Amino acid sequence: MNKRLILTLAALLALSLLLSACPSATPAEEAEPTPTPLPEGVVKVTWWTEPLLGTNREALLRDFVDTFNAAHPDIFLEVLFQPDLDRVTRTAIQGGAGPDIVQSPGPAFVIDYVEAGHVLPLDDYAVKYGWNKEIFSWALDVGKVDGHLYSLPLTYETMVLWYNKTLFDQHGWTPPTNRAELEALAEECQDQGIIPFAHANASWKAANEWYVGMFYSNYAGADKVYQALTQQIHWDDPLFVEAVALLKDYMDRGWFGGGRDNYYSLTLTDHWGALGDGTAAMKMEGTWGFMHAPIYFEGTGNEWEWAPLPKLRDEVTPVYDLGIGSTVSINAASPHPDAAAEVLDWLYSDPKRAAQLISDIGGGEYVVPIPLTEEDFPPEVDPRFIRALTTFSAKFAEGDYGYTTWTFWPARTEQYIISGIEEVWNGSLTPEAYCQEQQRLFAADLAAGKVPPIPVRQRSE
Repeated sequence: MNKRLILTLAALLALSLLLSACPSATPAEEAEPTPTPLPEGVVKVTWWTEPLLGTNREALLRDFVDTFNAAHPDIFLEVLFQPDLDRVTRTAIQGGAGPDIVQSPGPAFVIDYVEAGHVLPLDDYAVKYGWNKEIFSWALDVGKVDGHLYSLPLTYETMVLWYNKTLFDQHGWTPPTNRAELEALAEECQDQGIIPFAHANASWKAANEWYVGMFYSNYAGADKVYQALTQQIHWDDPLFVEAVALLKDYMDRGWFGGGRDNYYSLTLTDHWGALGDGTAAMKMEGTWGFMHAPIYFEGTGNEWEWAPLPKLRDEVTPVYDLGIGSTVSINAASPHPDAAAEVLDWLYSDPKRAAQLISDIGGGEYVVPIPLTEEDFPPEVDPRFIRALTTFSAKFAEGDYGYTTWTFWPARTEQYIISGIEEVWNGSLTPEAYCQEQQRLFAADLAAGKVPPIPVRQRSE
């Protein structure tokens, strides 16, 4: 799921954690709340989640926990904000304990729980609550293992092009739609002393995988990625090798963060700050940026905007890559699984309640996979965010999407994508060798049953 370090305490208090794709802000260890005796006949459902900070925590408690408890007098929902969530949860569950609702970094991590019998199938609850009518079909598909539903996405996201609109307006630039436009703009930025892309990984090394995934989707194409995920073709296919070589070329040109050394040293404060003050022009990053952009543009006199990522090869149709920040399941050891299912249904059953929570948190968390319209959102919500969410969710509903590495790649292969690309950038590994090793690891993970569910592709280029 996932956040990064923030410039000041005020900014820190404005952000919540982002999921597996994003770095985590880790507050001090929290004291366990004093148990409150419950009235007779009331059951308690526990949910451990990542530590939210400031107003984001207040929003979750107000918009979700309090509304649930008010509507369910026979169930008391207790949400605990748990640092190092995944490790602590795994340790507890392996010992036969843990929370009633199990939050995991994504579908790939749920597989281990399923194999060990630690989470319950949700098929009967899906029928009871009509989740097939409320929740996007892809969201149910990615939660299935061996044909049974075990998890639901808690947050979904995509990758976009963020840019300093004020800077663009001053120079007469428009968001690039293809590789030629992108490269011409990057060269012009560099000639004028402007960093083309505010990219860096000092606050979150896994940012590396964002770019690999985006270049796969926008150079090789989403269809080719799907074929490789299902092993109809291999990851050392020439199109993937060429995508990695192009990514290395952009790094070699100094377009990312102003150079490779900067890329490895700049923090979130530095690169989002550079975009906000116009030191940098663009940033290719996820929709969790809706929490960052308002903070880092505030007081700069500049305006931010977003656009779809450009295609990097003429034969490719651009898509929005689908990412899942975290998932929720029901602990097999839960004494109250039916009550836990009631809690899950509360997440997905009311579009206006979901839109209120998404809006109050800031757009980077609890973006649940249900259809939302502009009318579902409070009137004060930034129209740029509503436009983004309604645009890419409509595409996802049609099955028209690409694939993020943290959602659809097995964990071991994903870790290699993150670490191995630095060897490519540093010149110690060729793009061909990088892709060959990725294929070797992926094939082994597939044979071991570690590849997450890949929904049948409904749209093609």
